[in-house]
Amino acid sequence: MLDVQHIAFSFGRKHVLGDVTFSVATGEIVGVLGANGTGKTTLLKVLATCLMQDAGTISLDDIDSLATPLRYRKRIGYLPETSPLYPEMEVGEYLTYRAALKGERFLRIKRRVKEVLNLCGLNPVARSRVKNLSLGYRKRVGLADVLLRRPTLMLLDDLLPGLDAAHRKKTAEILATSAPRSAILLTGHELHELAAICTRFVLLENGTITQSLSVASLPRPALEAMLETWLSRA
Repeated sequence: MLDVQHIAFSFGRKHVLGDVTFSVATGEIVGVLGANGTGKTTLLKVLATCLMQDAGTISLDDIDSLATPLRYRKRIGYLPETSPLYPEMEVGEYLTYRAALKGERFLRIKRRVKEVLNLCGLNPVARSRVKNLSLGYRKRVGLADVLLRRPTLMLLDDLLPGLDAAHRKKTAEILATSAPRSAILLTGHELHELAAICTRFVLLENGTITQSLSVASLPRPALEAMLETWLSRA
């Protein structure tokens, strides 16, 4: 369970987040919606401890992000909008290297890399250099990296833009498979695709969470109409 209480963050005098409070349970896939510039990326960076909040608390299964940051970081997987990959490495080689950096036990690395290659549909490109991959496959490699340590919390920023229908479908399958053991938070604007992936949506407006909506509470057309209304006013 991710529990966020009264988070605030500013860049100098510019207030980006103010009194953000929400929670995400294990098994939930929560989409964060909002207009460009409302702080969605900043929120994920704060939750990933890339930025430190000015006020408020973040805890993951009662592990405080500020009091015990190393314990907290070991339980999260963060994928920014642009995946920070090494272009000269082969996919399998890159994931093996990343698993070692994350502290995976040596005897388990090969098995875990094989598992994420299978899960993310990367076996056909396992021996390909990252620089030769399409955008869709590069994002899948980034997602495989996130999944290496079986994170309790997954933070995925703008995951879907630039992906064709096949890659979007595969991404949805990966998240559905991962959700039972993780709380997942993702941002984006692709309402139709997100409505098929997420179990709940929240609206980030004027630096705070103003709305929360369960996907199961509305039929798909009504849900998408509600989400479009949110974005038009944000």
